Amino acid sequence: MMFKGNAIFKGKLLHRRYLPLRHELTYHVTDVLVDVDQLNVINQSSWLIGYNRRRLFGIDDCNHGPGDGTSIAKYVRGLIEQLALVEPVERIYMLCFPAVLGKVFNPLTTYFGLAKNGKWLAVVYEVSNTFGQRHAYAMQVEEGQEHKADKCFYVSPFNGIEGEYRFSVQRQADFLRQNITLFEHGQLKLVARFDGHEQALTDLALLRAALSLILQPLKVMAAIHWQALKLYFKGLRVTARPAHARFAATAQSDHKSALPMEIKR
Repeated sequence: MMFKGNAIFKGKLLHRRYLPLRHELTYHVTDVLVDVDQLNVINQSSWLIGYNRRRLFGIDDCNHGPGDGTSIAKYVRGLIEQLALVEPVERIYMLCFPAVLGKVFNPLTTYFGLAKNGKWLAVVYEVSNTFGQRHAYAMQVEEGQEHKADKCFYVSPFNGIEGEYRFSVQRQADFLRQNITLFEHGQLKLVARFDGHEQALTDLALLRAALSLILQPLKVMAAIHWQALKLYFKGLRVTARPAHARFAATAQSDHKSALPMEIKR
């Protein structure tokens, strides 16, 4: 079984660039994992984290999906339903940075669609850029296998929208690894990897992680802009940003090109 309940994952995030030059950064982050159909429950079970509530930490509809107030559960279930899976998805867990006093930047939120027996069936990778835009990549998965998606969203100002993402997830006991590679013209360009260790999502666990969580939104944005500045001085130049809706989604399989998806509100 991939997940048994709501959790905190504390670990290290790695970004490594191979082309057109070598560059690497790592920093420590803390993610929360929550069942999207049980988000309201955390309002009763915790006084530190809430769903659409004024708490120190939070998960809010406005910070995910179309950002127009559509509930996270409705939005992500609507995407997964369009994949027309043979086996139904019973539970969906989202892995993300929690907001701090309503403020957060999530470069990546991952939604894991699981069968009743815990088997991993589908995934939605929700990618955000620093220009206020988001794009969701939805796909069917085979547990333990790499899955792929055509890149069609502008993220780094030093990259265009060409290329192919290759995703993989490793799960062992309390350890989780998410690995994302970007290939352009068959060459490895970027690797992003999160290695996290799990503990139950409780107020005590949140208190222990409070200092790092409170500083996390500032740390993430500062790291992004500081590394961009360093890359600029290394010789990289900004590429033009193509038009993109504030939010869009595509479905992907190994046998078809990316297809636009309807956003259910």
